[in-house]
Amino acid sequence: MKESNMARADFVTSIFLTPFGLFILIVSLKMPRFEEQNVNPYSVPGILPAFLGAVITLMGIILFVRSIRQGGFRLGIGKKELIGFFKDQSSRRIFLTLIISLLYGLVFLGRIPFYLATGLFVFAFVMIFEYQFKESFARQRKKVLIALIMAILVSGSVTAVFRYVFLVNLP
Repeated sequence: MKESNMARADFVTSIFLTPFGLFILIVSLKMPRFEEQNVNPYSVPGILPAFLGAVITLMGIILFVRSIRQGGFRLGIGKKELIGFFKDQSSRRIFLTLIISLLYGLVFLGRIPFYLATGLFVFAFVMIFEYQFKESFARQRKKVLIALIMAILVSGSVTAVFRYVFLVNLP
């Protein structure tokens, strides 16, 4: 991306980051605190997401103010720029990542076991971004095997850490 477009990109990014960070902060503050079990307040499940939500919100606000000072609010978006944005390979990858993540968070989680949802998410993510659909399957067996191994390892380790280290009951 050109340096001249960075102020505009920062402006648009800040508009998404700030409410996203606030959402994370609010939702994490609503998480159970286990006060009735006399749990150390620094070990409750929502403390890290709340901290991250606050940091994302703060950085979004800083990015917003900085982009305004640099004139980033003058977007200058026309038909040509909009078409170029949607045809750009990096934009497609961002939208694909967003779709996969929303599918994971809104459809899979809570409907199927956490370890299975996470494994499917990791496997799909690796396959979508690494598998070359124009090449034969025989030449890409190694990629599929690596994606499967990664899905199993990530799913198993994340599930174990949340269950046995953080003592969080997963859906």
